[in-house]
Amino acid sequence: MHYLCLDFYRYLAALIVSISHFFIYWNKSDFFEFTSILGVELFFVLSGFVLASQLLKLEADPKRNLKIFLFRRWIRTVPPYIVALICAVIVFDYGDKLNFLKFLTYTQNILSDNSNPNFFSVAWSLSVEEWFYIFLPLLILIGTKIKLRILKFNTINICILIIIFLNLFRLYYNNEDLNWGEDVRRSVLLRLDSLCFGVIAFTLKDKIKLKYIYFFLFLTMIPLFYFLIKPLLINESLFFQNLFMPLCSICFSSILIILTHINFNSKIIKKISYNGASISYSMYLFHIFFIPITFNLFDNIILSLLSYLLFLKLFCWIFFRIFEKPLLESRPNYI
Repeated sequence: MHYLCLDFYRYLAALIVSISHFFIYWNKSDFFEFTSILGVELFFVLSGFVLASQLLKLEADPKRNLKIFLFRRWIRTVPPYIVALICAVIVFDYGDKLNFLKFLTYTQNILSDNSNPNFFSVAWSLSVEEWFYIFLPLLILIGTKIKLRILKFNTINICILIIIFLNLFRLYYNNEDLNWGEDVRRSVLLRLDSLCFGVIAFTLKDKIKLKYIYFFLFLTMIPLFYFLIKPLLINESLFFQNLFMPLCSICFSSILIILTHINFNSKIIKKISYNGASISYSMYLFHIFFIPITFNLFDNIILSLLSYLLFLKLFCWIFFRIFEKPLLESRPNYI
């Protein structure tokens, strides 16, 4: 089932990241650094949520559906990424061939996001998602072969185990000698749980009463709002660093569940939401190229921002129609 509000959610996440990075370029700000982080966390949970139904199909028939799942994800994500990566190579200093190869294979931040130079900085989150597409299906495939009376290794239980393990491990691993952003928050192996939260949220959306969801939302939004006001708190406290990511995941999972209960019948709204969702991925990939081009177009920062968003969206719409849409239509379907 397609949920219209999730299209708005996807577009909003891309918009938050794009606008935050524009203002960071204008005047480095802890506030916008934090909002850009929130935008990425929004994406992570959403990815797990929208992929959950496909992962459940994979669990039901892994031999038939594993190839379909991987092809559908790679056709959607890899070709646009390669185009953006080549643009980054041309525009920015990519270092040497080995550094480029790491970005090409999504391995530059397997352990830590400390590539030198980190010429395509937005790629770290894409690496988390790409490896999630491999690790979780692999674990599901293994889980179908394990038969235990005590614990069934299905998709949901595997996600729960990943969440518990990674949150406990981060408590042990994170310390004052590490750079929390590079070594923890942007590490592939330490962030897979964020997408697992989305998978679990999808399975709970029709099983848990909305009043409980609103309670979790309220409970998690309060500290996140406090962090928004005082973003430096996270950098100064290991406790807040370890708390931040599960807080985001629970908060945004709650929002997603709530959004699935909202329906719109307006054709105009459906059109707007479809177009917004269609360009969200390319907005995330290409926005960093448009910031320096449009930044000095006007003396007024707001006019520069509006021109930036206009040119970015126009490019992404053309890119979607010419490049992405034909690829999406070529993807295999589940039988």
